[in-house]
Amino acid sequence: MFEGAVSVVDGPGFHVDVDKVAEAGSGISRSVTDQQGFQLRSLCGDAELYGHQGVHDGLMDFCVRWSDGLDILTDDADKIGDTLTRAANAYCGIDDASARTLRIDPGQQAVEGG
Repeated sequence: MFEGAVSVVDGPGFHVDVDKVAEAGSGISRSVTDQQGFQLRSLCGDAELYGHQGVHDGLMDFCVRWSDGLDILTDDADKIGDTLTRAANAYCGIDDASARTLRIDPGQQAVEGG
């Protein structure tokens, strides 16, 4: 947060802890970055470790499918983290005096507008 920024925004029908929204956005983004470097495909090792090619192939198939699923989840999580960060930035763009006169939630446009 920057100096002079509001940390809580209240308006008709909404209450936002801006610091928590910003923390959530950056936390999700960090998790996505950590996950992007991890590939389950390389987890299996060589077939000799299992003593049977079929067991190795079954585990490899499982790891590839699981990794593909994680890729989909991290893509979705990345979008969520970006959206939360945009919303937090929208809240940070208002000052304390403006926050007291809000009629609509400034974060809503950031979320809905992409």
